[in-house]
Amino acid sequence: MKKFLFLSVVMVFTIFGNLFAQNNQKAIFNESKMQLNAGSGFYSGGFPIYAFVDFNVHPDWTVGPQINFVFYDNFSFVVSGRVDYHFNHLLNIPSQWDLYAGATMGIDFSRWTSFSSGIHVGGRWYWDKTWGLNVEIGGGTYFSSTIGVSMKL
Repeated sequence: MKKFLFLSVVMVFTIFGNLFAQNNQKAIFNESKMQLNAGSGFYSGGFPIYAFVDFNVHPDWTVGPQINFVFYDNFSFVVSGRVDYHFNHLLNIPSQWDLYAGATMGIDFSRWTSFSSGIHVGGRWYWDKTWGLNVEIGGGTYFSSTIGVSMKL
């Protein structure tokens, strides 16, 4: 219930914040409509290797699939969907940076197939128009902190 309440407050904040944000800012993805992200990090369930794709559905919102391969005592993988709100317009952040928060929901295929969900906050720094560094921390079914690369497509 606490996760639902927290996520609801974040969503209301971002929706109302977006209504009052300036509309003349550049979109997060400029001309690109999607972005590929991949990397590794630390996971409470083991050592993850992740990949996800962001599809730009609005200048401040992205959605997409995600897959995590997790190595620990046993191998498992998590297939999920994610939605992210990007704070660049709201906070007037320069275009080489991307600050976002979002949620994931999916299925964890380990010894027992189970539901997986969580929330996360992350950021990206683009060193050129295509490539960037991605850092994210999240919690929910598992705690995770990841680092990787992002590529605008």
